Amino acid sequence: MIPVTIVTGALGAGKTTFVNYILTASHGLRIGVIVNEFGEVGIDGELLVTTKEQFIELPNGCICCTVRGDLIDAADSLLNSGRIDYLVIETSGLAEALPAALAFDAPKLEGRAELDAIVCVIDAENIDEHLKLGPTIKEQMQCADIVLVSKSDLVTQKRLSQVKANVKKWVPGAVMLDAVKGRVDLSLVLGVRAMHKREWRREEHGHAHDTEVMSVSVETGPVDPDKAQVFFESLPDSVVRAKGVVCMKESEKGAADELRVIYQKVGKRWDFEFGRPFEEGEDKRTKVVFIGKMDKAGLKKGLEKCQ
Repeated sequence: MIPVTIVTGALGAGKTTFVNYILTASHGLRIGVIVNEFGEVGIDGELLVTTKEQFIELPNGCICCTVRGDLIDAADSLLNSGRIDYLVIETSGLAEALPAALAFDAPKLEGRAELDAIVCVIDAENIDEHLKLGPTIKEQMQCADIVLVSKSDLVTQKRLSQVKANVKKWVPGAVMLDAVKGRVDLSLVLGVRAMHKREWRREEHGHAHDTEVMSVSVETGPVDPDKAQVFFESLPDSVVRAKGVVCMKESEKGAADELRVIYQKVGKRWDFEFGRPFEEGEDKRTKVVFIGKMDKAGLKKGLEKCQ
Protein backbone atom coordinates (compact mmCIF):
# COMPACT_ATOMS: atom_id res chain seq x y z
CA MET A 1 0.00 0.00 0.00
CA ILE A 2 1.04 3.58 -0.59
CA PRO A 3 1.98 5.36 2.66
CA VAL A 4 0.38 8.75 3.32
CA THR A 5 1.71 11.67 5.35
CA ILE A 6 -0.68 14.48 6.26
CA VAL A 7 0.96 17.86 6.86
CA THR A 8 -1.14 20.23 8.96
CA GLY A 9 -0.53 23.45 10.87
CA ALA A 10 -1.51 27.10 11.19
CA LEU A 11 -1.52 29.69 8.43
CA GLY A 12 2.09 30.62 7.75
CA ALA A 13 3.58 28.02 10.07
CA GLY A 14 5.86 26.75 7.28
CA LYS A 15 3.92 23.84 5.74
CA THR A 16 4.62 24.73 2.10
CA THR A 17 8.32 25.31 2.87
CA PHE A 18 8.46 21.85 4.47
CA VAL A 19 6.66 20.23 1.52
CA ASN A 20 9.05 21.98 -0.86
CA TYR A 21 11.94 20.44 1.04
CA ILE A 22 10.37 16.98 0.81
CA LEU A 23 10.03 17.40 -2.96
CA THR A 24 13.63 18.50 -3.48
CA ALA A 25 15.51 16.33 -0.97
CA SER A 26 17.31 13.13 -1.94
CA HIS A 27 15.14 10.31 -0.63
CA GLY A 28 14.50 8.12 -3.68
CA LEU A 29 10.71 8.39 -3.43
CA ARG A 30 8.26 9.34 -6.18
CA ILE A 31 5.98 11.63 -4.22
CA GLY A 32 2.52 12.81 -5.15
CA VAL A 33 1.23 15.97 -3.46
CA ILE A 34 -2.30 17.13 -2.79
CA VAL A 35 -2.67 20.73 -1.60
CA ASN A 36 -5.85 22.19 -0.16
CA GLU A 37 -6.01 25.98 -0.40
CA PHE A 38 -8.24 28.56 1.26
CA GLY A 39 -9.05 31.28 -1.25
CA GLU A 40 -10.39 31.84 -4.73
CA VAL A 41 -6.98 32.28 -6.35
CA GLY A 42 -4.72 29.20 -6.25
CA ILE A 43 -1.33 30.32 -4.94
CA ASP A 44 0.43 27.30 -3.43
CA GLY A 45 0.62 25.61 -6.81
CA GLU A 46 2.78 28.50 -8.00
CA LEU A 47 4.84 28.75 -4.80
CA LEU A 48 5.66 25.06 -4.72
CA VAL A 49 8.77 24.24 -6.70
CA THR A 50 8.46 22.61 -10.10
CA THR A 51 9.22 18.91 -9.75
CA LYS A 52 8.77 15.67 -11.63
CA GLU A 53 6.18 14.56 -9.09
CA GLN A 54 2.54 14.65 -10.11
CA PHE A 55 0.74 17.60 -8.51
CA ILE A 56 -2.98 18.06 -7.88
CA GLU A 57 -4.35 21.31 -6.47
CA LEU A 58 -7.77 21.16 -4.83
CA PRO A 59 -10.50 23.84 -5.09
CA ASN A 60 -10.97 26.53 -2.44
CA GLY A 61 -12.30 25.72 1.01
CA CYS A 62 -11.00 23.53 3.78
CA ILE A 63 -11.01 19.75 3.45
CA CYS A 64 -13.43 19.12 6.27
CA CYS A 65 -16.05 21.55 4.97
CA THR A 66 -16.31 21.44 1.20
CA VAL A 67 -13.75 19.27 -0.58
CA ARG A 68 -13.48 15.98 1.24
CA GLY A 69 -14.94 14.25 -1.79
CA ASP A 70 -12.34 15.91 -3.99
CA LEU A 71 -9.61 14.78 -1.63
CA ILE A 72 -10.72 11.18 -2.08
CA ASP A 73 -10.96 11.59 -5.87
CA ALA A 74 -7.57 13.30 -6.05
CA ALA A 75 -5.91 10.55 -4.01
CA ASP A 76 -7.64 7.92 -6.16
CA SER A 77 -6.32 9.60 -9.32
CA LEU A 78 -2.76 9.66 -8.03
CA LEU A 79 -2.93 6.05 -6.90
CA ASN A 80 -4.29 4.99 -10.30
CA SER A 81 -1.46 6.79 -12.11
CA GLY A 82 1.07 4.19 -11.02
CA ARG A 83 3.64 7.01 -10.88
CA ILE A 84 3.94 7.48 -7.12
CA ASP A 85 5.07 5.42 -4.17
CA TYR A 86 4.31 8.01 -1.50
CA LEU A 87 1.54 10.55 -0.97
CA VAL A 88 1.74 13.85 0.93
CA ILE A 89 -1.33 15.93 1.74
CA GLU A 90 -0.90 19.54 2.83
CA THR A 91 -4.08 20.80 4.48
CA SER A 92 -5.28 24.37 4.65
CA GLY A 93 -4.19 26.26 7.76
CA LEU A 94 -7.88 26.77 8.51
CA ALA A 95 -8.72 23.05 8.33
CA GLU A 96 -8.89 20.39 10.98
CA ALA A 97 -6.60 17.43 10.28
CA LEU A 98 -9.05 14.73 11.34
CA PRO A 99 -11.31 14.73 8.24
CA ALA A 100 -8.30 14.31 5.95
CA ALA A 101 -7.28 11.25 7.97
CA LEU A 102 -10.80 9.83 7.93
CA ALA A 103 -10.95 10.21 4.13
CA PHE A 104 -8.69 7.17 3.84
CA ASP A 105 -11.39 5.00 5.38
CA ALA A 106 -13.42 5.57 2.20
CA PRO A 107 -14.12 2.36 0.22
CA LYS A 108 -12.42 3.85 -2.85
CA LEU A 109 -9.10 4.16 -0.97
CA GLU A 110 -9.34 1.32 1.53
CA GLY A 111 -6.59 -1.25 1.08
CA ARG A 112 -4.66 0.93 -1.37
CA ALA A 113 -3.22 3.64 0.87
CA GLU A 114 -2.44 3.75 4.57
CA LEU A 115 -1.75 6.64 6.89
CA ASP A 116 1.89 6.77 7.91
CA ALA A 117 1.83 9.86 10.13
CA ILE A 118 0.22 13.22 10.76
CA VAL A 119 2.84 15.98 10.94
CA CYS A 120 1.84 19.29 12.51
CA VAL A 121 4.11 22.23 11.67
CA ILE A 122 4.13 24.99 14.30
CA ASP A 123 5.79 28.40 14.17
CA ALA A 124 8.09 28.84 17.18
CA GLU A 125 7.98 32.60 16.77
CA ASN A 126 4.21 33.09 16.33
CA ILE A 127 2.57 30.07 18.02
CA ASP A 128 1.01 32.21 20.79
CA GLU A 129 -0.67 34.48 18.23
CA HIS A 130 -1.86 31.48 16.22
CA LEU A 131 -3.50 29.92 19.27
CA LYS A 132 -5.51 33.11 19.83
CA LEU A 133 -7.22 32.65 16.46
CA GLY A 134 -9.31 29.74 17.72
CA PRO A 135 -9.21 26.08 18.78
CA THR A 136 -8.31 24.69 15.34
CA ILE A 137 -4.55 25.12 15.90
CA LYS A 138 -4.57 23.10 19.11
CA GLU A 139 -6.73 20.43 17.45
CA GLN A 140 -4.14 20.14 14.66
CA MET A 141 -1.41 19.54 17.24
CA GLN A 142 -3.46 17.06 19.25
CA CYS A 143 -3.97 14.93 16.13
CA ALA A 144 -0.25 14.85 15.35
CA ASP A 145 2.21 12.00 15.63
CA ILE A 146 5.06 14.41 14.90
CA VAL A 147 5.25 18.12 15.77
CA LEU A 148 7.70 20.00 13.57
CA VAL A 149 8.89 23.16 15.35
CA SER A 150 9.69 25.47 12.44
CA LYS A 151 11.61 28.76 12.48
CA SER A 152 13.50 27.53 15.53
CA ASP A 153 16.42 29.70 14.41
CA LEU A 154 14.36 32.89 14.83
CA VAL A 155 13.84 32.55 18.59
CA THR A 156 16.09 32.32 21.64
CA GLN A 157 16.91 28.97 23.19
CA LYS A 158 14.83 29.97 26.22
CA ARG A 159 11.81 30.69 24.03
CA LEU A 160 12.29 27.46 22.08
CA SER A 161 12.38 25.43 25.30
CA GLN A 162 9.22 27.16 26.52
CA VAL A 163 7.37 26.41 23.27
CA LYS A 164 8.40 22.76 23.41
CA ALA A 165 7.35 22.45 27.06
CA ASN A 166 3.88 23.80 26.20
CA VAL A 167 3.52 21.48 23.21
CA LYS A 168 4.53 18.53 25.39
CA LYS A 169 1.64 19.34 27.73
CA TRP A 170 -0.84 19.45 24.85
CA VAL A 171 0.55 16.49 22.89
CA PRO A 172 2.46 14.29 25.34
CA GLY A 173 2.81 11.39 22.91
CA ALA A 174 4.11 13.30 19.89
CA VAL A 175 7.69 13.30 18.63
CA MET A 176 9.08 16.86 18.43
CA LEU A 177 11.64 17.88 15.79
CA ASP A 178 13.28 21.24 15.07
CA ALA A 179 13.21 22.60 11.53
CA VAL A 180 14.99 25.53 9.88
CA LYS A 181 13.56 26.60 6.52
CA GLY A 182 11.64 23.32 6.37
CA ARG A 183 14.74 21.17 6.63
CA VAL A 184 14.63 18.13 8.89
CA ASP A 185 15.96 14.57 8.80
CA LEU A 186 13.29 12.99 6.58
CA SER A 187 14.06 9.51 7.86
CA LEU A 188 12.40 10.67 11.08
CA VAL A 189 9.29 11.92 9.23
CA LEU A 190 8.56 9.72 6.20
CA GLY A 191 7.91 6.00 6.39
CA VAL A 192 7.87 5.97 10.19
CA ARG A 193 4.57 4.03 10.50
CA ALA A 194 3.56 6.25 13.42
CA MET A 195 -0.16 6.30 12.72
CA HIS A 196 -2.37 4.28 15.02
CA LYS A 197 -6.00 4.23 16.12
CA ARG A 198 -6.95 6.95 18.61
CA GLU A 199 -10.01 8.18 20.46
CA TRP A 200 -10.25 11.19 18.14
CA ARG A 201 -10.64 8.86 15.16
CA ARG A 202 -14.42 9.14 14.95
CA GLU A 203 -16.85 9.59 12.10
CA GLU A 204 -18.38 12.79 13.44
CA HIS A 205 -16.50 15.87 14.52
CA GLY A 206 -17.29 19.43 15.46
CA HIS A 207 -16.04 22.30 13.37
CA ALA A 208 -13.63 24.59 15.13
CA HIS A 209 -13.28 27.31 12.51
CA ASP A 210 -13.31 30.98 13.41
CA THR A 211 -16.11 32.21 11.16
CA GLU A 212 -14.77 35.78 11.26
CA VAL A 213 -11.57 34.72 9.53
CA MET A 214 -11.97 35.16 5.80
CA SER A 215 -9.87 35.06 2.67
CA VAL A 216 -9.59 37.75 0.03
CA SER A 217 -8.08 36.81 -3.31
CA VAL A 218 -6.82 39.63 -5.51
CA GLU A 219 -5.62 39.44 -9.11
CA THR A 220 -4.33 42.46 -10.97
CA GLY A 221 -1.73 43.41 -13.54
CA PRO A 222 1.94 44.36 -13.03
CA VAL A 223 2.45 46.78 -10.14
CA ASP A 224 4.81 49.66 -9.45
CA PRO A 225 7.58 48.49 -7.04
CA ASP A 226 7.50 51.62 -4.85
CA LYS A 227 3.71 51.67 -4.57
CA ALA A 228 3.62 47.95 -3.84
CA GLN A 229 6.24 48.35 -1.10
CA VAL A 230 4.13 51.03 0.62
CA PHE A 231 0.95 48.95 0.26
CA PHE A 232 2.40 45.75 1.75
CA GLU A 233 4.16 47.65 4.57
CA SER A 234 0.86 49.24 5.60
CA LEU A 235 -1.24 46.07 5.87
CA PRO A 236 -3.05 45.89 9.23
CA ASP A 237 -2.10 43.29 11.86
CA SER A 238 -5.56 41.76 11.41
CA VAL A 239 -4.23 40.30 8.13
CA VAL A 240 -2.62 37.30 9.80
CA ARG A 241 -1.40 35.62 6.62
CA ALA A 242 -0.82 36.64 3.04
CA LYS A 243 1.07 35.06 0.18
CA GLY A 244 1.30 35.47 -3.52
CA VAL A 245 3.15 36.19 -6.72
CA VAL A 246 3.74 39.88 -7.41
CA CYS A 247 4.55 40.98 -10.96
CA MET A 248 6.74 44.10 -10.78
CA LYS A 249 6.47 46.41 -13.80
CA GLU A 250 9.07 46.45 -16.56
CA SER A 251 11.97 48.91 -16.16
CA GLU A 252 10.80 50.91 -19.17
CA LYS A 253 8.01 50.53 -21.69
CA GLY A 254 8.70 47.72 -24.14
CA ALA A 255 11.58 46.23 -22.14
CA ALA A 256 9.51 43.14 -21.25
CA ASP A 257 11.68 42.55 -18.16
CA GLU A 258 8.98 42.33 -15.52
CA LEU A 259 10.10 40.61 -12.32
CA ARG A 260 8.32 37.78 -10.52
CA VAL A 261 8.52 38.42 -6.78
CA ILE A 262 7.23 36.02 -4.11
CA TYR A 263 5.44 37.78 -1.27
CA GLN A 264 4.89 36.19 2.14
CA LYS A 265 3.38 37.66 5.33
CA VAL A 266 3.10 35.79 8.62
CA GLY A 267 1.88 37.86 11.55
CA LYS A 268 3.93 41.05 11.60
CA ARG A 269 6.78 39.55 9.57
CA TRP A 270 6.77 39.83 5.77
CA ASP A 271 9.26 39.69 2.94
CA PHE A 272 9.83 39.69 -0.80
CA GLU A 273 12.12 37.32 -2.64
CA PHE A 274 12.79 36.92 -6.34
CA GLY A 275 11.00 34.02 -8.04
CA ARG A 276 11.81 32.36 -11.33
CA PRO A 277 11.79 34.58 -14.44
CA PHE A 278 8.58 34.90 -16.45
CA GLU A 279 8.61 32.66 -19.48
CA GLU A 280 7.83 33.91 -22.96
CA GLY A 281 4.07 34.10 -23.46
CA GLU A 282 3.33 33.59 -19.77
CA ASP A 283 0.53 35.69 -18.26
CA LYS A 284 2.27 38.38 -16.21
CA ARG A 285 -0.16 38.91 -13.36
CA THR A 286 -0.10 39.73 -9.67
CA LYS A 287 -1.99 37.19 -7.54
CA VAL A 288 -2.21 37.53 -3.77
CA VAL A 289 -4.36 35.83 -1.12
CA PHE A 290 -4.96 37.64 2.17
CA ILE A 291 -6.31 35.75 5.19
CA GLY A 292 -7.61 37.28 8.42
CA LYS A 293 -10.23 39.70 9.67
CA MET A 294 -10.24 42.60 7.25
CA ASP A 295 -11.88 44.99 4.82
CA LYS A 296 -12.19 43.02 1.56
CA ALA A 297 -13.04 45.98 -0.66
CA GLY A 298 -10.27 48.12 0.84
CA LEU A 299 -7.59 45.52 0.20
CA LYS A 300 -8.64 44.97 -3.41
CA LYS A 301 -8.79 48.69 -4.09
CA GLY A 302 -5.43 49.27 -2.40
CA LEU A 303 -3.55 46.69 -4.48
CA GLU A 304 -5.24 47.77 -7.70
CA LYS A 305 -4.00 51.34 -7.06
CA CYS A 306 -0.41 50.01 -7.22
CA GLN A 307 -0.70 49.40 -10.98
